[in-house]
Amino acid sequence: MSANRVWVKQRKRGHSHRTTQSTRLFSSMRHRSGFTLIELVVVLILMGLVAVLVVPALFPRHHDQSALSALLVSAREVAARRGEVVYVHIDPRGEWRMEAGANPSQAALATGRVEPFFTAPVTLMVSPLGSCGFDVRSAAAVGADVLDPLTCEMRTP
Repeated sequence: MSANRVWVKQRKRGHSHRTTQSTRLFSSMRHRSGFTLIELVVVLILMGLVAVLVVPALFPRHHDQSALSALLVSAREVAARRGEVVYVHIDPRGEWRMEAGANPSQAALATGRVEPFFTAPVTLMVSPLGSCGFDVRSAAAVGADVLDPLTCEMRTP
């Protein structure tokens, strides 16, 4: 059948050539495959959330691996395992001892030596929940801004 005959038949039925073309174009758009803009945005947001959660696990924060930092990390672990406050006494020469509970007559849990950091003897209290703090005399001697109480990280005075 020639194109003229199709056009004539469509005109007899009341359709114009333009209407048929636009109908075909519109119906073909409904059946197109692909993604909408909203679907792409949702996927990008989800990928961003996954990246935010995964990247810190792949690249851990840089921690100071000094002996004092290692001592505080182990004191936090001991306090959490025992479920009680652990006291770390450090003298100006860098010698330390770790005690559990408030009774000083008990034997020390551990002892050792670190590089001298403080000019006065200090006592650090480490809770089983992981927070740290100086006792009242040590806080007055050292200053309040040396220790982060939530992470137990020492800052240079």
